[in-house]
Amino acid sequence: MTVFRAALEGSVILGPVLRFSTLGADNICQWWRESLPGRALLSLLEKYRFGADVPPVTPAFDALFHPMLLLAGVIGLLLMTAVLDTGVIGLMTWALLAFVGLAAVARRKWPFIRFTVLDGVVLLFFLSAAVSAAFSSFPKESLIGLAKMATFFAGYLVFRALAERRGFVMAVLWTLALIGLYESAVSFDQYINRLQPLATWQDPSINPELQLTRVWGTVKPLNPNLLAGYLIPCFAAATGLMFYHLSKLAEAWRRNSFLACVAAVSAGSILVTLVLTGSRGVFLAIPAMFLVIFLFSGHLIFHQMELKRHALLKWLWIGVLVLGVTGAAFGVGTSEKLQHRVASMFAMREDSSISYRLNVYGSASRMFADNWVVGIGPGNETFKQVYGLYMVPGFNALAAYSVPLEVAVEQGIIGLALFLLMIAVIKMRAFWYVDAPCALQGKIIVGLLFTGISGSLVYGLFDTIWYRPPVNLQFWLLVAVFSAMTERSLLPGADEKFEETGKEAGVVAA
Repeated sequence: MTVFRAALEGSVILGPVLRFSTLGADNICQWWRESLPGRALLSLLEKYRFGADVPPVTPAFDALFHPMLLLAGVIGLLLMTAVLDTGVIGLMTWALLAFVGLAAVARRKWPFIRFTVLDGVVLLFFLSAAVSAAFSSFPKESLIGLAKMATFFAGYLVFRALAERRGFVMAVLWTLALIGLYESAVSFDQYINRLQPLATWQDPSINPELQLTRVWGTVKPLNPNLLAGYLIPCFAAATGLMFYHLSKLAEAWRRNSFLACVAAVSAGSILVTLVLTGSRGVFLAIPAMFLVIFLFSGHLIFHQMELKRHALLKWLWIGVLVLGVTGAAFGVGTSEKLQHRVASMFAMREDSSISYRLNVYGSASRMFADNWVVGIGPGNETFKQVYGLYMVPGFNALAAYSVPLEVAVEQGIIGLALFLLMIAVIKMRAFWYVDAPCALQGKIIVGLLFTGISGSLVYGLFDTIWYRPPVNLQFWLLVAVFSAMTERSLLPGADEKFEETGKEAGVVAA
């Protein structure tokens, strides 16, 4: 146990949060079995299980619900998020959930084996949206917003079922990395050809010579800020996969060196693309992600058994920090356009975009103050109905331009508390896992998941593209896989090797 983990456990405030976050699924299941609703549900399940004559699974039926079909569907969904409209993405999400549900009922197996604390908090967060819709003054608009939230939760359930298989996790992470590489190639073409941006993407009062050529990729609706939020999980996946395959060079040098190079090229290309989006939110998310990567890798280098005996890694770790800071300073210092864009983050009222957001923040804060218990109801349609009563004249808005503030406005203090609790549980489980006797490769995967989640949350502080299906589904994908991965550190034999071809039973396992 490290000094940091001991301090967490001994903390009066963080200690209870840590103990709650690391409560094992077995404890939750035992509590559920002993509760009144749990006993009633188990009684019904037992009656269903033994009261029906279930024929044996035929080869054709087995092929119909083969696990690879779920993986193919999720990969297809992720590919669709980069090029198709949100309606098609939503239909595909519900189709995948129907597949998971039918497979679970037909085989009489739960969609995922272990119900974790994080799963419970996520469930309560989405239920709070339903409570807000039930008490909303605009029921029709809130039901539309609730349907959107339900689609996101459907995606979480699908991803959570998929995360039971480790090999599937690796395939999905590689899908994210390669999607990011594709978006980078498209964005580089847009930048080289100097395609004309929309006027609303930059302050029109800025000298044209200081305006960046912002790229927007293929994610719909076409917008640089949306592309930036979309690429954050892709960058985390590519960076983590690079470290993952570097850690396995001794096992298969040629294969893993090739895959590490592909992941490194993807990570570098995505990083450049993130800068070219010109999104000031991502200018904050990038340092946040690098800080997580630096601290996570430093902990592993100084405490992981396989790494701490290599003194060269410690010097390399320090060298990478110095090189990274120097490179970032050089990159900003040599580009007048980039300097102006970064400096504009602190312009406040002198920048039209920031001034606009400050007006929206003030109006949204007053909305929350008047509807602080359960909020106004989910969805941007509900927000539009209420915002008109609080808006500063001339500053119309579809959202609060800040995820925590948006959650507070839509779902009240209950939803905000659950959202913050979810973040706390994720952090505590990450701290616990990195110090657990688990394999190095598993910790690298958890590190990349935590990096992507952290980057998305930092970006969401000043924008609400988090509510767009392409970005939101990626976020819940990271959370779902993180939930399944970190639960293994609470099981006996947590030090077993992380294998890409894990044989855990899943929703459609034979």
